[in-house]
Amino acid sequence: MNVLIRGRFAVVATVLSGNSAAAWGFRLSRVQCYPYYPITPSTSCSEQISRWVNDGAMDTVTINAESEHSAASQIIAAGKSVRAGTATSSKGLLYMIEVLENAAGASIPCGLFIGNRATGAPINIWGDHSDAYAMRDSGVIQLFAADAQEALDNVIQGYRIAEDLSVRLPFAVNLRGFTGTHAYEGVEIPEPADVDGYLFPFVPLYPLFATEKPVTYGAMLSGNFYRRHKRNQMAAISNVPEIVLKAGREFGERFGRPYGLFEWVGDEKAQLVIALMGESASAGEAVTHHLQGKKGIPGVALLKLRLFSPFPAREIARALAKAGTKALVVFEEGLHHGAVFPPLAQRIATAIHLHLGADAPKVASVIGGLGGSEVRQQHFQLMFNLADNLAEGRPYRTEPYWLDIEEDPIFAESEKEVAPALWKKWGEVWKRQARKEQYFRPLPKDTEEIRIYSRAGQGAITSAVGFTGAGIQCGHQLLTVPAFGSERRGAIITTDTLVNERGKRKIRSFNRAWDVVILYDDTILSSPAHNVLEGLKEGGVLLVNTSRLRSAKIREILGASESRVRVFTVPASEVAQGLGLSHLNMAMLGALHRVYEKIPFEKALTYYEKHVPRPREASLEAIQQGFQQTADRQAASAKKERRFVVSNDFLDWRPQDHSLDLWPSALEEIQLG
Repeated sequence: MNVLIRGRFAVVATVLSGNSAAAWGFRLSRVQCYPYYPITPSTSCSEQISRWVNDGAMDTVTINAESEHSAASQIIAAGKSVRAGTATSSKGLLYMIEVLENAAGASIPCGLFIGNRATGAPINIWGDHSDAYAMRDSGVIQLFAADAQEALDNVIQGYRIAEDLSVRLPFAVNLRGFTGTHAYEGVEIPEPADVDGYLFPFVPLYPLFATEKPVTYGAMLSGNFYRRHKRNQMAAISNVPEIVLKAGREFGERFGRPYGLFEWVGDEKAQLVIALMGESASAGEAVTHHLQGKKGIPGVALLKLRLFSPFPAREIARALAKAGTKALVVFEEGLHHGAVFPPLAQRIATAIHLHLGADAPKVASVIGGLGGSEVRQQHFQLMFNLADNLAEGRPYRTEPYWLDIEEDPIFAESEKEVAPALWKKWGEVWKRQARKEQYFRPLPKDTEEIRIYSRAGQGAITSAVGFTGAGIQCGHQLLTVPAFGSERRGAIITTDTLVNERGKRKIRSFNRAWDVVILYDDTILSSPAHNVLEGLKEGGVLLVNTSRLRSAKIREILGASESRVRVFTVPASEVAQGLGLSHLNMAMLGALHRVYEKIPFEKALTYYEKHVPRPREASLEAIQQGFQQTADRQAASAKKERRFVVSNDFLDWRPQDHSLDLWPSALEEIQLG
């Protein structure tokens, strides 16, 4: 068994998605009632819990509610007597907010996991913080997680915080949709007995069914009693920061992962700071570490907020004062329509001016990542440059900047680059802002990265998750992030895997410089919308599933020389059909090990022998044959193209069905070893 020792307790590494990690948080917290109504991207959290309950692995009452409003009402009803929880996203959360205010007002310490997602209109299913911001005034404690591990840990700590006798309020754990909820990585799952030693059994103060102590919930109060009740509610939520610190400290003592109100990443003395919340901090951490100590750059740091509601205003102000911060850029993935700043920037600006007065750092607001827009390393280079300009006293906007709006850039050298109306408004600011090249030096390639192009339903995500598990067993840090959307079965999708061999520092940010690009279908070569060489490193590897194209022909199609790309081919479709398999992904998994040797094939096989999807023998044989039949020079002689028969199952597939694949589901239950 591959056991990691953290503090006094042994924990086991497992490959989990963010949704599954949250489900483990509920399971380890021994949640007794779990009503739910599915909504993307948090659905698979509830699906996992439902499977566990069905299999007898989790002693919980699940309720298939008829709406999110009903699910929220049910956790409130259940939360008066037992530990209760649910998961939701986007409009589902907005539908819940009406009754969640009742949970806070009635002191019900129930828990929610939010797979953060944009809210319409227009319709958008991808991640940002719009839904979380919509509930900020509901009286619910809000914690933000940056990865799957934090999602699991925060659910457990959430119940510890919410159920404290000085608090007794509902809580929500937030994780960005898809890039957090659907990303697969190694997660340390504590032993249930160890969690039991940290999280005490639920204590119902005023249970519904204690006939000897009758109680009324939802009573109407007149103004005199109402205002006193609300004052008491505010007093309770003001106790939260202290309890968060205590719960996080004790969690660290037990499990080796301490938590606070926020995390300070970078220089202790930092003139330039970027503040933000959630999973997008991954790219910011990489840039912060890259800029530290560089010539011409003052101290830099990232302020990663964990607790958003209640807002730790005094503690944040003190941290910035201690660091000697001169300029603060607040990055966020949501809006506050009609306000001066979005919610996080507005809260921080209020906090520092209230507590620091004239000594407060200058504050600028930047909006990005909306609707699933990628938050890249280059964005943080821009924001640190902007902070430097603020610290020098250059003029800056008194309203938010926007990322990736071509006609409204952060830096502009000429009037021609921007919209005329904006130049009229902010032209003098642009003229006096300076783009400093020291902030834009390329980041070192500390990781290796693999991109898969496949057609939806070919099992690429399943194979990538298996590869991730094998790599973790070999001692590396891996992260797999599939791309999801409204695609139909057969549409071209991507799945990206990051390999961090060194593993000294956790890295979750892609450079998008691919060492290996894989095509599960050779027709993708001719797709006008997909340049498969884009981002591939010079001399990188292209692996193609084909029985009809030679390596030379593929290079000819791409117009690429041998020095530009090394081409490998494998007849994965033939291998799968010969073994009676309905998917070619296992053959492609074996082929990947042939072209990428950093995860040794023989070591990986020991993992696949335990975790391979059914049918086990055929899948293992497909992995072996895929490895053996991969060639870089002379592909098999050209043959007539063969395709899988299109079945109703193929046509009925939907993106979220990946959460039900046998392999990822099995991985969630199996300890590495």
